[in-house]
Amino acid sequence: MARPSRPASQAATAAGPARDATLGPWIDAELPPWFATQWQQLQAARQQGRLGHALLFAGPAGIGKRRFADLFSASLLCAAADAQGMPCGQCAECRLLQAGNHPDLIRLQPDADAKSGEIKAEAVRALCSHQALTANRADRAILQIAPAEAMNAFAANSLLKTLEEPTDSTLLVLISEDWSRLPATILSRCHRLTLSAPAAAEAVAWVAERLQGHTREQIALLLQLAHGAPLRALALAEGDHLQARDAAFDQFRGVAQGRIDPVAAAAAWQRQDAEALLDWLAGWVSDLLRLGQDEAAAYLNNPDKRGMLAPLVAGIEPAALHRYLQQVLRFRALSRSSANKQLLFESLLVHWARLRTLYRTTG
Repeated sequence: MARPSRPASQAATAAGPARDATLGPWIDAELPPWFATQWQQLQAARQQGRLGHALLFAGPAGIGKRRFADLFSASLLCAAADAQGMPCGQCAECRLLQAGNHPDLIRLQPDADAKSGEIKAEAVRALCSHQALTANRADRAILQIAPAEAMNAFAANSLLKTLEEPTDSTLLVLISEDWSRLPATILSRCHRLTLSAPAAAEAVAWVAERLQGHTREQIALLLQLAHGAPLRALALAEGDHLQARDAAFDQFRGVAQGRIDPVAAAAAWQRQDAEALLDWLAGWVSDLLRLGQDEAAAYLNNPDKRGMLAPLVAGIEPAALHRYLQQVLRFRALSRSSANKQLLFESLLVHWARLRTLYRTTG
């Protein structure tokens, strides 16, 4: 079940949602410079009393939407924010935020243990209870929901009741990577602020400053794999993401060459993060389509795999490859639900093996 996050010292109760425990690290964080304009817009709206009751921060993954939302929440709660609205980090409110137990900030997100990845109606009803909607120290309570599109239909309907009867003591902040999945009834009641990835040159410079030991080529690859999202690129550099991607690509290539059984490859894949793996797969197939049209295609999602991808496209009709890509994209959407990952990957890899049956290569 989806549930609000809470301090480690605070036990979960049936009475309602618990207060946020995860803001602290962002109090001292910098505002991503590519959000400067949006920050100024929000601060101006705040000063002019035009903030409204519900905000929607919309944009792709990995660009810093959560950081932006956390800093803005801290700005509203801080007792001594500076002229630009940045929290001071020193007042009693900021200290509570840093400790993770400010009573006027509540965050709701999918339960990490829930297979569905959904935010359910029960959690939203708890979030929107009278107790949660009442500010304790500040002028208003701030309720964050991320990702907002994770709410199922019943949860969205429960939230709508709160949006239809807003109070001056509450600010609802929705954070979304795919706002088009939200019901129109909710969208119409939120002020949407679009947050975008920075320009390529700005992203490279920002990431390079934080990854001193990486070459410009490595940083460019990380940003390409992260679809231009700087914070996502940093996360890729810190974990074993690139090694896992290389292993998955070798299995994808091995299935095409007939040296790896599709079912065995699916068993290995199901131990990985399904959404990330299907994102890689969609990128590989998209690159195959590009290479099928032009062997010297200037842009690839995976430029480091060009030499290994090129031989795999031979003998496959573009229309068949396009249908396969559509299947991958459908399955990527399914991976967010409780779908059986093993069967999902088996279906995709068996289909891929069949596409390659008419033409084998050792490339």
